[in-house]
Amino acid sequence: MKGYLPAMNTSFPTLGRPGFSLKPSRTFLKIALLAGISYTALPVPEACAETTTKHLSAAHKSSAKKAAAPRATVQSARPQTAVQAKPVTVAPVSAPVQTITNANLKPGTSPAAEVVTVTGTRLSQTRLTNVMAGSTVDAAQLRARGYTDMGIALMRENTAFTVGDNSPIGSQGSFGAGQSFVSLLGLGSQRTLTLVDGMRMVGGSTASNYGAGSGSQVDVSAIPTSLIKKVDTRLGGAGAAYGADAVAGVVNYQLDDHFKGVDFNAQGNWTQKLDAPQEKITFKAGTDFDHGKGGVVFDVEYRNAGGMVANDRPYITGSQATTYARPAYGSTTPYARVLTPGVRFLQNSVTGLPTTSAVYGQLPIKAGKAGYAIPNAAGQALMFSPNGQSLVPITYNSAVQDGLRASGGNGLALQDYNQLYAPSDKLNLTTLGHYDFTDHLHATWQGWYARGTASSLVGQGTWNTPQFDDPLSLQSYQTNTVVNGAYKLSTNNPYLTPAVRAQIVNALQAAGKPTDTFYLSRLNQDLDAGMYRTTMQMFRFQGGLNGDFNAVGRHFEWSVKGVYGKYMNDTWQPSIATQNLTNALNATTDASGNIVCAPGYTNSTAVTRSSTCSPLNPFGYNQMTPAARDYVISDAHSKNTNAQRDLQAEIHSTVAHLPAGDIRWDLGYEHRREGYNFNPGSFFQGEQQADGTYKQYGNSTAIPITSGAYHTHEVFGELDIPLVSPNMHVPGVYSLSATANGRFINNSMTGNYWTYMFGGAWWPTQDFGLSGNYAQSVRNPSVTELFAPQSTTYSTAEDPCSIEYITSGPAPATRAANCAKEGIPKGGFSSNINYYTAQGKSGGNAKLQNETSHSYTGTLDFHPHFVRGLDMTASFVDVKVNNEITSLSVGDLMNACYDSGSYPNNAYCNSFKRDSDHQVESFTSGYFNIANQHMQIMQANIDYYVPLQRLGLPQSAGNIELRGNYSHYLRNQQTYLGSTYVLNGDTTSPNNLFTLDFNYTRGPIFFQWQTIYYGKSKYALQVSDYTYEHNNRPGFAYFNTTFGYQITKNIDANFMINNITGALPKYPGTVSLTRYYDAIMGRSFQLNIGAHF
Repeated sequence: MKGYLPAMNTSFPTLGRPGFSLKPSRTFLKIALLAGISYTALPVPEACAETTTKHLSAAHKSSAKKAAAPRATVQSARPQTAVQAKPVTVAPVSAPVQTITNANLKPGTSPAAEVVTVTGTRLSQTRLTNVMAGSTVDAAQLRARGYTDMGIALMRENTAFTVGDNSPIGSQGSFGAGQSFVSLLGLGSQRTLTLVDGMRMVGGSTASNYGAGSGSQVDVSAIPTSLIKKVDTRLGGAGAAYGADAVAGVVNYQLDDHFKGVDFNAQGNWTQKLDAPQEKITFKAGTDFDHGKGGVVFDVEYRNAGGMVANDRPYITGSQATTYARPAYGSTTPYARVLTPGVRFLQNSVTGLPTTSAVYGQLPIKAGKAGYAIPNAAGQALMFSPNGQSLVPITYNSAVQDGLRASGGNGLALQDYNQLYAPSDKLNLTTLGHYDFTDHLHATWQGWYARGTASSLVGQGTWNTPQFDDPLSLQSYQTNTVVNGAYKLSTNNPYLTPAVRAQIVNALQAAGKPTDTFYLSRLNQDLDAGMYRTTMQMFRFQGGLNGDFNAVGRHFEWSVKGVYGKYMNDTWQPSIATQNLTNALNATTDASGNIVCAPGYTNSTAVTRSSTCSPLNPFGYNQMTPAARDYVISDAHSKNTNAQRDLQAEIHSTVAHLPAGDIRWDLGYEHRREGYNFNPGSFFQGEQQADGTYKQYGNSTAIPITSGAYHTHEVFGELDIPLVSPNMHVPGVYSLSATANGRFINNSMTGNYWTYMFGGAWWPTQDFGLSGNYAQSVRNPSVTELFAPQSTTYSTAEDPCSIEYITSGPAPATRAANCAKEGIPKGGFSSNINYYTAQGKSGGNAKLQNETSHSYTGTLDFHPHFVRGLDMTASFVDVKVNNEITSLSVGDLMNACYDSGSYPNNAYCNSFKRDSDHQVESFTSGYFNIANQHMQIMQANIDYYVPLQRLGLPQSAGNIELRGNYSHYLRNQQTYLGSTYVLNGDTTSPNNLFTLDFNYTRGPIFFQWQTIYYGKSKYALQVSDYTYEHNNRPGFAYFNTTFGYQITKNIDANFMINNITGALPKYPGTVSLTRYYDAIMGRSFQLNIGAHF
């Protein structure tokens, strides 16, 4: 979209209307929650927002069985086996109870040889032969914590997950409100492959260059949480098993397709402040038929969430929050940016700020005093009162050294245009089934339908200011497509009161300007509040046949399966049609004294709500008539459709028998087609000109249609070789095995390539084993990255030659020297792009090649028979991505230029231009195969289960269990043009994280205490010690708890408390909102009631 103004380096990129939140009445909420449900008391406004507009920066980088003794589990990387008499149980919100122990195993079965399906390989594996690192979150833990969004659930429960490209938390990605993308290992959601029961799922990312995410990311919010049996995550390359995109790893959602019975759950969520309401209602029924030969499951799930805006927590994230700003005038501090409460933007107003001149770059206020603004006798800049009848002074406590802002007072609080949580509702209708035609021929099927809406409640909307352009008039719009300049108005405007008109005329005379024209800077929140709404629909059909037969002395197993998915979204956004706006602003009076539009106007070719011009009063807040608003507002619609077809056929058998067992092989073929189509709609596409180009109708730049498709033909194979088995009794080798798989792919866009994996597992004893693999994987360029047309974009950046950042970066001395060669003053200068957007060009690149990754993992598995119930794994994962496709922003381009030893002789120094005052005036960005990324992580998992009877207590004392996972990032860095940039260690991605659950079960009682810890971090990475005050942040922990009770055989309840101590991170207005959301919201509660038959 056209630009925005960087509000302040706070972690919340756009803001909410003051005082606007969805809060049910206390009485109603209490009554509803007694029934186990909650309702959003106020209707979700049908509104939405965008990111292709001019704006001020308001954001800093931040930028998913049944048991008598229930327990919730987050499993370790190895498949769970019943070596000890350890009940496999669930939290009491699931279903009738049953306990599975060693007694349930068939006689003669070795638990260690239990055969399971392991994500990341085509052939089934045992605990002893698995070579993949990772972990599993099961349905019981998801229910115990009451998650309603799988993206948030995985980030909380599995520390290998990092913040994705889009989430219901915070500001929403353009054309995709409410989406949830997951990301593994800090490598990006476009490098995380999502599967459902081993098959791909259609992507949710918008094909437009202005959408959230540029790859084939899956919107996991469309997955029905009530059908999930477990979520299996494997780390490192898995491209040989599944094809492209499994660079960081693969996430496989396994569904409960053999469920029998009836299951109903109702859940309500609310905070201690009685806001942020959510509800989830699920109904699931399953039965077998034809004497047990077949089975079918039907599932209905409804989820609803009330929206939250930043000013619902005014002192944490809203208007009174403490965020970063330049130091105040007259203060002495070594820091370029200091923590400042209540930051206000002085250069504009929602009521209108009149000025005597408004040429591009002429600021209304300079250093807190009136520049080109209309002053009062004390020199204070004046703005219109809310009713537009008078001029009132802009006040503040102290102006700051960027010349644009101040602390305190009645200026604009840009934090108020940030969102905390997107209001949404989603409905899932799903059926799963299977049928055994014979003992050797079986069928499976799935049918999905998902529909939902989500909104961006707030945003900065449309700015009119000399910071962005020359004055706006009908002539300047028609001639130069000026949209965001200050209004050019007549002093005879009939909406001006005589007193205000006299003040403006006097100021024009004092400034030596003509007295017939003045200018008005305005943030048009009463016309365009930056809202938008996205409606999504998804269809998905998956099915296949599988069976077995005997031939040539061998037993063969085969399968043929396919999936077709379509993901569609429709985004609606009320938008200002600029030509109609200029018509409505050109008000006069008729012979009867009525205020009317001046005659001779021509309507915009954009369709607005009304085609009859009605004069618009721009003075004050919300003073225009409904007729005037309808004349200037167009309801813009954009649509995106993604379609996926994937067909697979494979067969596997044995090739020979060794003393340790059979050598097994698997061969298969896969054909896949991916198609993406984005249509911006007539308003966002703009008005076609004689030369074939498009002129923007309003605040949003002209957005082009983007579409494209590609297909693949893939052949894959796998070989498993058992070398030593336990029954061979080889000293020092309890088990030894090797595996290899490979895949040859022909991609219609990028040609032919190979992926492969080699791995092995060695267990010296039955108590511990070592395993690992080395893999090559690939990510194909996406439709967006390949086909997005070049178009106008707006961006802010951290100018490496500015006062704030000239001493930062990977090589500060090199940066400073190169800036000096540019002619930048020593010590840097005040760069506008740090605070508001510059215009540039961006688009796809049809010459992109595949990314290639090489990864290796090593895992230690410790399962001692002498410590019953203990299961531990520790894994090391190393991923190197070469030829990485990177969307280089203007900030990246400037860094690549000034941090390079080859300045100015590299192409990136020619990709942007500065004017005579060193300000960035244009740039060309886009996608390039330019970067390399290297990530190393250590992850440990523990599960220790202890029946208290072992400690001498009676059997009725119950059981305790400790489960957790810990991740430590050794490195995550990206390198291009010889410079290396650290990606981990800030508040979004701390280097150390753990989630630890303590579970206690006793008969019908279940209790869980959960600890979530984020290690020490920094607000900003690779900056000098004097860039940000308090850049270093301490570690942070918060605690959640669940109380569960089996009320009757068929009824149970869970009561959950999140952030039980109300903990807040230090300086909460400057941390990652998505990472710290539970803490920022304060103490919150959930109640779940379930009925199971």
